[in-house]
Amino acid sequence: IFFMYVYMRALVCIFSINFFLTATLNVFTDLKDRLSTSEKQVEELKRESTGNFYMSPTERPKVAFSLGLTDAGGVGAFNTDITLKFSKVFYNFGEAYNPVSGFFTAPVRGAYYFRFTMWEYRTPYYMGISLYHNDKRVMVNVDKNVDYVANMSNAVILQLGKGDLVYMILNSGNGLYDNADNLVTFSGFLLFPL
Repeated sequence: IFFMYVYMRALVCIFSINFFLTATLNVFTDLKDRLSTSEKQVEELKRESTGNFYMSPTERPKVAFSLGLTDAGGVGAFNTDITLKFSKVFYNFGEAYNPVSGFFTAPVRGAYYFRFTMWEYRTPYYMGISLYHNDKRVMVNVDKNVDYVANMSNAVILQLGKGDLVYMILNSGNGLYDNADNLVTFSGFLLFPL
């Protein structure tokens, strides 16, 4: 009977140890899976991140463009707003500006700087342009050529999300004049990713 008791106790201990080891193994398997998932999420965030923590200066996106409107002379006035399509590409690093559509598409989330100059020499034309961020007008600039020439320039810093659009509109009833001297320009660049 004593040996039977010892044998039964040994079996209970073995089953207890087996149960404990199985439970521990399940906990470790669960922790391993959770760690693997967390590591994948961290790697995904690193890939998506454009911040300074995970990107070396050589890995940071480089985005800059400088454009002229046309060599054709007078543009407008039109009966409707038109998107200005700057066809003279001086520099388009990162290919974020599309001269066919006239849209700049932000390749990464970040702070961007945009600048433009406009010119009109035809009297008595109004010169009115707007800068848009997606479908929201950010600024409007208007001047009238009453003497010989009207010109203007302006700049803005915008926070853009990846895929956001920035473009220039020639407002209806307004005109511009550009030629080989590049009097009408549009430029922009990424200041820093966010």
